[in-house]
Amino acid sequence: MKTQKNLFLLLAACCAVALAAPCRAAISVPSIFGDGMVLQQSADVRIWGRSDAAEVSLSASWCDTPLRTTVHDGQWEILLKTPAGSFRPQRLVLSDGDSELQIDDVLIGEVWVCSGQSNMTMPLRGYTGQPVAEALETVLEASRYRDCIRMITLPCREAATPQYDFKAAWTRPDPVTTLDMSAVSYFFARTLTQILDVPVGIISASWGGSKIEAWMSRPSLEALGYDIDKINGDSKISAYFKCTMLYNGLIAPVAGYGARGFLWYQGESNRYEAARYARMLKDMVGFWREQWHDAEAEMPFLYVQIAPYVYSKAAAEDAALLVEAQFDAEALIPNAEMISTTDVGDETCIHPAKKRVVGERLAVAALAHAYGMPMLDGGSVRMASVQFVEGKARVVFKNAQGGLTTSGGPVSGFEVAGADGVFRPAQARIVNSESFVEVSSPEVPAPTAVRYAFRNYAPGNLCNTLGMPVIPFRSDRN
Repeated sequence: MKTQKNLFLLLAACCAVALAAPCRAAISVPSIFGDGMVLQQSADVRIWGRSDAAEVSLSASWCDTPLRTTVHDGQWEILLKTPAGSFRPQRLVLSDGDSELQIDDVLIGEVWVCSGQSNMTMPLRGYTGQPVAEALETVLEASRYRDCIRMITLPCREAATPQYDFKAAWTRPDPVTTLDMSAVSYFFARTLTQILDVPVGIISASWGGSKIEAWMSRPSLEALGYDIDKINGDSKISAYFKCTMLYNGLIAPVAGYGARGFLWYQGESNRYEAARYARMLKDMVGFWREQWHDAEAEMPFLYVQIAPYVYSKAAAEDAALLVEAQFDAEALIPNAEMISTTDVGDETCIHPAKKRVVGERLAVAALAHAYGMPMLDGGSVRMASVQFVEGKARVVFKNAQGGLTTSGGPVSGFEVAGADGVFRPAQARIVNSESFVEVSSPEVPAPTAVRYAFRNYAPGNLCNTLGMPVIPFRSDRN
C-alpha cells in the first residue's frame, strides 16, 4: 500500500508540473505557404508566421546553411533568396526548437497576383448559361501542366480589418481541379509557362460584382470624400461594395508574398464613377505596391478593358466613359498597361466567353513589362492623331507599324459628327494597309469629330496585323 501511495503522489506531482508549465504553440505559417506553392525565382522572398519560441530557423533544399531569425511578439519573418526557376520540386523545413513544419513540392518560378470582379473570377467551367470558349479541350489537357502551373484561390471574404490568413490551398491542374480555376488567370499562366519554360504560380483573389472602393485604402477614399463608417455601417450596401473590405479580406493576407506583378480585371461595377475612376485605380495600385514594398514600381500592373456589353437601364455611353477612364489611368500609373477587349464583347452577356484571348494578351503585356521581351505591335492599338481634311477624318494609330486590317469584313465601329454634335454611322477605309484610316459619312459633309466604338456595345473590328484591337476613343473630348 505504501508503494502504491508513493507512486500516486509521484504521478500527481508530475501532473502538477505539467499543468503549471506553459503550453507552447507549434510553429505555423499562413495558408499562402503550403505544399505545392510557387516561390518567385531569383528574388529575396518573404516567409512569415507565428511561434511562441525565441528563434525560428528555415532550411531550404537548395541552401546549405539554415537561416535564423528571432521572434517578436509571437511573429517572425525571414527573407529567403531563391534560385532560378525550375520544375524540380523543392522543400522547406521550419523549426523553432519545439516543433517543426515541412512544406513539400515547392516550385520556383514566376508568381502573379490576379484580382478584380466576376470576369476575373469566372472559372473554366463558366457560369450558368455562360460558357468559356475552349473550356473542354483546356481542362482535358490540364494534367500536362501539373508541374508547370499552380493556383491558390482565396475564398470570398470581407473584413473590417486586415486579415492574417484564409482557408485555401495551392492546387495543381487536372481535368477536375482546373474547372474551378479562374479562366483568364489559367490561360495567362499557360501562355507564360510555355514561353518562359518555368513554373507559374497564380494567387487568385477576386469577388464578382465588386467595386474598386472595396480594394482601396481608407486614406485614399477619405481624400475623395467617402464617409467610410457610414457606408460600411449600412446593412443595405453589399459587402463587395463597401470601402476597404475586400482588400482586408483578400489582399492583406497575401500582401508581401514574393510576386512579379499584378493582373486586374474590374470596372463594370464602377461605370457610373468614370470621372474619378482613373485616380481611384492609381491610388489603389500605389497602395498595393506599398504593401509589397515596391517603391520603384517594378511590379507591372496589367489590366483589362471592360468588354462591350449592352447594359440594361443604362445610358448608351456610360461604359465607354469608364473605358476612357481606364485608358487615362495608364498615364497615371507607372509600369502599367491596359489590354483591349473591343473585339471580344457579347451584346447579351456581360461575361464574354473568349477568355483565352484575354489571358494571352495579358501575357504579351507581361513579356514587355516584366521580361524584356516586347513584341512589335504587341500592345493594343491606340489613336495617335486626328485631322479633318476635305470632308474626311484622317485617323493615325500607334502600335500598327505592320499596318491595319480588320478581324473580318469592312471596317466597322466609326461615327462622325459635324457642328451640330450629332454622331452618325460612318464608313472607314484603311489607306494602303498603312497605320491610318479615312472616315466619312454622306450625312456629315464637314465632320468636326470622330469616334470609334464609343458606346456600351459597339463591336469594332479594326486591329493591327497581330490581331490586337483598337482601343475605343473620341476626338471630341472636352
